[in-house]
Amino acid sequence: MLLKEGKIGGLHLKNRIVMLPTVTNLSKDGYVTEKEIEYYRRRSRSVALVIVGASFVNPLGKFFPNQIGIDTDDKIEGLSKLAEAIHQNGAKAAIQLAMHNPKYKPTDFPKEKIKNFVKDFVRGAIRAKKADFDAVELHFAHGWFVSQFLSPNTNKREDEYGGSLEGRARFAVEILKEIKDALPDFTVICRINGDDFTDGGFNIKESIEFAKILEKNGASAIDVSSGVSSTSEYHISPMGIEDRPLLPFTKKIKESISIPVIAANKLGDVYDWERILEERIADFIGIARGLIGDPDLAEKLIKGEETDIRYCIHCNQACIAYIQKGLSVSCMINPEVGREREFEVKTDKPLNIAVIGGGPAGMSAAKYLARKGHNVTLFEKENRLGGQLNVAQIPPHKQEIGRVIEYLKRDLEKYNVKINLNTKISLRDIKEMQYDKIIIATGSKPAKMNLDTDIAPLTAIEVLEGNIPEGKNIAIIGGGLTGLETAEYLAEKGKKVTVFEIRSEVGEGIYPMVKKLLLQRLENLKVNIVTDAEVKDISKGKLMYKVKDRFDVIEVEAVVLAVGNVPDEEFSELKGDERIYFIGDCKEVASAVEAIREGAEVSLFI
Repeated sequence: MLLKEGKIGGLHLKNRIVMLPTVTNLSKDGYVTEKEIEYYRRRSRSVALVIVGASFVNPLGKFFPNQIGIDTDDKIEGLSKLAEAIHQNGAKAAIQLAMHNPKYKPTDFPKEKIKNFVKDFVRGAIRAKKADFDAVELHFAHGWFVSQFLSPNTNKREDEYGGSLEGRARFAVEILKEIKDALPDFTVICRINGDDFTDGGFNIKESIEFAKILEKNGASAIDVSSGVSSTSEYHISPMGIEDRPLLPFTKKIKESISIPVIAANKLGDVYDWERILEERIADFIGIARGLIGDPDLAEKLIKGEETDIRYCIHCNQACIAYIQKGLSVSCMINPEVGREREFEVKTDKPLNIAVIGGGPAGMSAAKYLARKGHNVTLFEKENRLGGQLNVAQIPPHKQEIGRVIEYLKRDLEKYNVKINLNTKISLRDIKEMQYDKIIIATGSKPAKMNLDTDIAPLTAIEVLEGNIPEGKNIAIIGGGLTGLETAEYLAEKGKKVTVFEIRSEVGEGIYPMVKKLLLQRLENLKVNIVTDAEVKDISKGKLMYKVKDRFDVIEVEAVVLAVGNVPDEEFSELKGDERIYFIGDCKEVASAVEAIREGAEVSLFI
C-alpha cells in the first residue's frame, strides 16, 4: 500500500509517502537560498508530497534566525524556484504556514489584532498559490501560536476566542475558512496535536472534536502530531521513546473523520509503515527526520532496495538540536545535509590514501574519500570497526546508535575500501608509509584523575564494555552524559548507584529533551545524584566527599570514573606534515556528529 496512489483534496499523489515539514535554517533573511532549493530537490525524489517547513506569515511569528518566510510578495520569486525544484522530481509541493513567538500568549492581543493575524495566514496562502505550490499546511500544533489558543492551559481569554473548545478553536477555524473563501479549490492540510501531553491541556477528546470541526470547514487532510515545547519528546521523539508513540491518537482521529489522515513521528521501518496503512490507522506515512538522514529512502523502497534504507537513529543531535541553536540542519548519519552539491565532486587524480583508526571519524573519511574516487586503505587496531560507537550503543535506550556503525560499514564495502583489522600502526610505520595522504583518526582515551583511593577505579568505558564491578554500592565520579548513562546501565543490573558531579548541575551539554528523559529514568531507578560534590578520599569501603563546607561519607564497593576523554596524542609529533591530516577526537574531543562530519569534510579538499 505504500506505493499505491492516493489523494488529498484535489491532489493526486503517486504513493503514500509524505515528507513532513521541519525548519531548516537554510534560508537567509527569510528568502529562499540555493542551499534550501538543493536540500528539497534532493529529498523530493520519489516521495508523493513535500511539505516545506514552517514559513512565517508575519515578522512577529518568525522564531528561527534563518527560517523561510512567506510574509511579503518579494519572496514569491524564490518560493517559486523552490516549488519548481520539487515538481521537477515528480512530487507535489506544499508549504507550511506558521506563527511562533513564545514571548506572547493569547491574552496579549485584542480581537482586531487576531483578525489581522488571520489575514496574514490568508495572504501567505495566496503567495503560496502564486508561487505554484499545490497546497498549504496550517501549523496548529506543538504549542506554536495557534496551538496556544487551543489549549485551556495557555488560553485564558474570556471573549469569543477563549473558554469552550468552540471559542479556543475560533482562531484556527477563521484561518482555515478565510483561506478556503479566498482559494476555494486549494488543498489545505491542517497539522494538529493528538494530545499536548500536559496536565489540563489540549487532549485527544478535544482533538477528535477539533478534527471534525476542521473537516466541516474545508480541511483537505489532518496531519497528526503531539506535544508542546515542554513535551516535545512527543513530536520529535528521541531514542528513549518507543517507536510509534502517536498511533493511538492517529487511529482515533482517523476513525472520527472521512478526510485523509497523515501519521507522524518515529513510525518504525517500512514494514511498520505498510501495516499502518493496511490497518487503516492512517492514509499516508509522514516522514521528516528519516528523509534528512536518507533522502533516497522512497527511491530505495520503489526499487525494492528497502534493506539498504538508512533509518533515522533519533539522536536529535544535529537536526533538532542544531536548528534550535540557530544553526542550519545537519545529521549524524548524513553530513551532506544542506551541502548536497559540495559532496558531488569526483576527483580526476586518484590518490592512494591511508586512514589510521576505524572509529566514526576514520570510517567517514574512508567512505567519502573512496566515494570521491581515491584508493583508500583503513587500518584499525581492534578486531572490529566503530570505535567508541560500540560502547555508545550499550546503555539502555541507545541501541539505535549501532545502526551508524552498520551504515558506515556498508558504505566502506560499497566503495571498495580495503580494511585491515587487528593492525596496530606505530609512529615508525606511518613515517615509512608510501601513501600520498595519511588520515590520523585514532580517537581519544579516558582522562585520568588524581584520586586518593585504595580501590582501583574502573573507567565508564570499561564498565560498558562488560567489566561489571562487583558489589552492590557503586560510586560514579562524573555526571556528564557518559556518567549518567553508565549509572542507568548499572542501576538496571541491580546496583545501588551514586553519581558525584563537581558542578552544580549534572548533564552539561546534553540535549534538554534527552536529559529530561534520562533524569526521569534515573529517578525511577533510585539513582542518587550529588552535585557540587568534591570527592576527597576513598578507603576501607568508605567514600568521603565535600559539598560546599559540609563533609559526608557513603559506603562504596566499587568506583567508576566518567570524567571525560582527552585526545590520543600518540602521533602528535607528525602534526605539520603536509601529507598528514588529523581528524576527530585525536584532534579535539567532540561528539560523533562532529567526528563524522569532519571525516566527510576531509574529502572536500583532498
